[in-house]
Amino acid sequence: MIAAGILILVLAVGPYLGGRAYARRVESMNEPVEDRLHRLDRVQRAGGFGLPIVAVIALYALGVVDRVTAPVGTAGPDLFGFAVLEFAVIMLVVFGIVALPIVSMALGTYPVVRSLRGTSASTWRVIKGVVAVMAISLVSVAIAVLGFFAITSVVGSSTPVLVAGLGVIVFATFGLSPYLIVLFQDRVPLSGEHRERVERVCTELGYRPRGLYVLEGESTRTANAIVAGTLPGFRYVFLTDYLLDECDDDELRAVVAHEFGHVAGRHLWQRGLLTVAVFGGWVFGAEYVGFGPLVERLDFLGIFLPLMGLYVLYHVGLLGGLARWQEFRADAYAAREAGREAMIGALETLADANDVRREAGLLYSLATHHPPITDRIEAVRAGRGEDDWSRATTRE
Repeated sequence: MIAAGILILVLAVGPYLGGRAYARRVESMNEPVEDRLHRLDRVQRAGGFGLPIVAVIALYALGVVDRVTAPVGTAGPDLFGFAVLEFAVIMLVVFGIVALPIVSMALGTYPVVRSLRGTSASTWRVIKGVVAVMAISLVSVAIAVLGFFAITSVVGSSTPVLVAGLGVIVFATFGLSPYLIVLFQDRVPLSGEHRERVERVCTELGYRPRGLYVLEGESTRTANAIVAGTLPGFRYVFLTDYLLDECDDDELRAVVAHEFGHVAGRHLWQRGLLTVAVFGGWVFGAEYVGFGPLVERLDFLGIFLPLMGLYVLYHVGLLGGLARWQEFRADAYAAREAGREAMIGALETLADANDVRREAGLLYSLATHHPPITDRIEAVRAGRGEDDWSRATTRE
């Protein structure tokens, strides 16, 4: 257990010290604020992806999970031949170890981000935000794993069943994920003049969301909007108070229209199809190519490392490319519904409000799933993609 304690200490302190040192170096650079923020964001995103992988490898190498679950064993309820209590312990341990370095890095870099952007959010709020995002991922993974075991225990574990089960699980988790925002994000129902304003915008666009909520964004200077929900009649609109303050009515209409454009284009389901295709191909590949030699030599890592390599290709190359295209499509939808000039104005306002005017390279835009603001503005100005949308004649 000494080794496990050392691991926890390293994950808790190392990313903080490294992030703090790099952030101070960036703070002292003689560059525009947007460029320095971009540098910090790149490091945070790289750390957010790489640190969990390192943490999981360390967990395996030190046998931490086995030691923690040993007292539990197979006690507790059994579901489809699956020890539920043991699984819950494993998920909590992995979640804690993976979340620890990400929170640590965020704490190390946030003081400089706060200084550069002039934000007022407390450190505790930053921690809550990071943990909330990770909790959504944890719940999604837990549901996916349990669902997969349930399907294979009932139907079997042949390759076609595995691929079909993967499809069911992917679309179930993708469909559920927007509603997890309702559970884990701090929000309050929109009221007063703000509610009247957003209701008017939604009515003008022909949509009737089930609920309107405001997310706190003033203290973090975050201008953002989300339309969550995959089921007609059960969709929710979330907007930060900072967005409402920064945008005029035309720009707000364009921002909300962009989010509805993702719904109208069925973009979430497109991502689900891509996910099934990629990881379904992995299942078939594992069946016919096999990882026997790697597993014999590396055990768990013989599967984990190739899977992480595939995930990088999927998340950055394939899903990143699809997501960039979807952003342009949603912009074109918003330009058609709310007006081209309104959409351009909205993008300009978002760029200034979120300090994201800096030109970003292709790799960064693929990793973040968003094209640079300047590219999006140019595409809207040129009217790219507007003719591909046929204006909807029926709305919810």
